[in-house]
Amino acid sequence: MLDAYIGVLVLWPLVAGLACLVLQSPGVRSALVLATGAALAVGALGVASQAPFTANPGFLSSETALHVAEAAAFVFPAYFLLRGLMRKHLLVILFSCAQLALAAFGVTQLPAAPAAQSAVVCDGLSLALLLVVSFAGSFICIFALPYMKHHEEHLHLKVSRQPGFFLVLLAFLGFMNGLALSNDLRMFELFFEATTLCSFLLIGHDNTEEAKTSAFRALWINCLGGVFLHSGILLAQKQFNLVDISALVNPALWTGASMLPIALLALAGCVKAAQMPFQSWLLGAMVAPTPVSALLHSSTMVKAGVFICLRLSPVLQGTVTGKILLLVGAFTFFATSALALGQSNAKKILAYSTIANLGLIIACAGIGTPVAVSAGIVLLVIHAATKGLLFLCVGDMEQTIGSRDLEDLRGMVSKSPVTALAAVAGAMAMILPPLGMLVGKWAALEAAAQSPVAMVLMALGSALGVVCWVRFAGTLLSGKAIKPKASPTSALTSMPILAMLASAVGLGMAAPWLNALLLPEASAASALSGGWGLMPSLFVVAMLGWIIGMKVLGRQSAATLSTPYIGGLPSVEKGTYVGPLGRTWVLSEGNEYATELFGEAKLTKFLGALAGALLLALVGGAII
Repeated sequence: MLDAYIGVLVLWPLVAGLACLVLQSPGVRSALVLATGAALAVGALGVASQAPFTANPGFLSSETALHVAEAAAFVFPAYFLLRGLMRKHLLVILFSCAQLALAAFGVTQLPAAPAAQSAVVCDGLSLALLLVVSFAGSFICIFALPYMKHHEEHLHLKVSRQPGFFLVLLAFLGFMNGLALSNDLRMFELFFEATTLCSFLLIGHDNTEEAKTSAFRALWINCLGGVFLHSGILLAQKQFNLVDISALVNPALWTGASMLPIALLALAGCVKAAQMPFQSWLLGAMVAPTPVSALLHSSTMVKAGVFICLRLSPVLQGTVTGKILLLVGAFTFFATSALALGQSNAKKILAYSTIANLGLIIACAGIGTPVAVSAGIVLLVIHAATKGLLFLCVGDMEQTIGSRDLEDLRGMVSKSPVTALAAVAGAMAMILPPLGMLVGKWAALEAAAQSPVAMVLMALGSALGVVCWVRFAGTLLSGKAIKPKASPTSALTSMPILAMLASAVGLGMAAPWLNALLLPEASAASALSGGWGLMPSLFVVAMLGWIIGMKVLGRQSAATLSTPYIGGLPSVEKGTYVGPLGRTWVLSEGNEYATELFGEAKLTKFLGALAGALLLALVGGAII
C-alpha cells in the first residue's frame, strides 16, 4: 500500500497535468485539479500514517529510474542551453554548459556509485515538506482555477493557455513530492532540476517581455545552483563513493574529511531559496500570475532550498561550515526584513518577507542542534500555510480593484471583507503570540545563543518584521469605514483562502505538538515544547485584543470621521487647505516607507556584496 501512496504523490500530478493538456475542457480541468487535491491529501496522510520509514518502491528504486536520472543530468541542461541560445542569454548558456560538462565528467571519469540502500526515506523533515506540498500546493491549484479564468479575460486572450499552465502547475507538485522522499542524490538532482524547469515555464507564462526577462533571470540563477549541486554530488561520490543522503549526513563520516561537498550542497540550497545575493530571481517571479507566486513562495521551489540545508544539518552542527551558514541565514533574515519596509508593492513585501523567513530556516540548519532543526521544520510548515494565505489574498484583492499597491489596498476591508480580514489574520499570524511563526523565531533565537552576532541579526530582523506586518494589516483596515459590500470572491476562490486561513491559525496554535509529531526524537530537548503552559493564556489575550479591535472598527463604521487639523487657512475646495506662500495643498494620507533608509536602490548592492562575501567564506571555510 505504501508503494501506491508514493506513486500517487509523485506520478499522479504529472498524469493529471497531461490530461489537462489533452482534455482541454474547463469542466474536465476543474475536475482533474480537484481530484488531484483529493488524491494528494489521501497519499500524504497514507504516508504519514506509516512514517518514519525507509523503503524501495518499485518505480523510484528501479534501474530504469536511475537511468532516467542519469539521462536527465544531460537533458535538462541541454534544454536550458537551447533556450539560452535562442534568447542569446550568455549566463544561461555558460551555466548550462557547465552542467553538461559536470554530467560528462561524472559519467566518464568517476566509477559508477552503488545505489542508495533505500531509495526513499521519510522522516519528520520529509513528512513536513510532503504535507506542505500536498495540502498548500493543492489549495493554490484550486485557487488558480477561477483566477486564471479572470486573468486571461483581463489579457483578452483569444486562445487559452490554461491547459499548458495546469500541466506545469500540477507536475510541479509531483516533482516536489519526489524531491522530499528521494534518498539517492541522483534522483534528488532529477527532481531539483525539474523544479527549475517548472519555475522557468511558469514565470514566463504570460509571454510578455517582462515575463521573459524574469523567467531567464530565474533560469540562469537556478542553473548556477544546479552547478553547485552537481559539483557537490560528484565530490561526495569521488570522496566516499556514496550517493546515499542518509549515509552522507553521518557526522562520523566527515571526521577529518573535507567539508567542501557539504558546503557546495548547502550553497545550492541557498541559491534555490533565493538567499542574498540571489534574491532577484524570486522578486522577478512576482510578474507571474498570483498562483505561481504563491506556489513558488510557499510550498515549492524555495522550500527545496531550505529542505536540502536542513537535511545536511547533522553534519553542520559545531563545524566552521555550519557557523558560517548560520550567519548567511541570519544576515539574509535581517537584510531582507529591512528591504521589505521600503516596499509599497504588496507582492514585493510578501516576497522579501519570504526570503527573510527562509533565511531564518537556513540559520537553523547551520546551527544543527535538535532545538534548531525542530524550529526550522516548524517554521517551514507554518510559513508555507501563512505565506500561501497572504499571496492568495493579495491576488484576489488585486483582481478586485486592479492594483497590488499597498496604498491602493487601503480600507480594503470595506470592499472585500472576507479576503481582507483573512489577509489581516495572516499578517498577525506572522508576529502575534502564541502562533507558530513567533514561537519558531523564539526557538531559533534560543538555539542561536552560541552566536551573539546571529542573535542580534535575528532580533533586529524580527523587530523590522513586526513593523512591516502591523503596517500591512493596519492599511487594509484603515481609511474611511463604510458599510461593507458583498465579497466578489467565488466559492472556488474563497474556499482555498479559508482553508489556508484555518491551516495558518490552526498549525500556529499547534506548533509544539507539530514539533513533537514531526521530530519526536528532538521534542524533549526542543524549546518549542518548553513554555507551552503559558501559551493558552497568551492566546486568550491575543483573541481578546482581536475582539476589541473588531468592536472598535464596528463603532467607527457608524461614526462621522472628522477631518484632521491642518495648520493653515481653510480652503473653499474640499480636501485641500491653504498653506505656505498662499498655495493650495491637497490633503492626502499614506504610509511612510523610509526609502532613504530602506529603499532597494540604497541597500541592495551593499547588502548583496556582504552576503556574497559570506557565501564565499562558506566555501572557503570548507576548503580550509
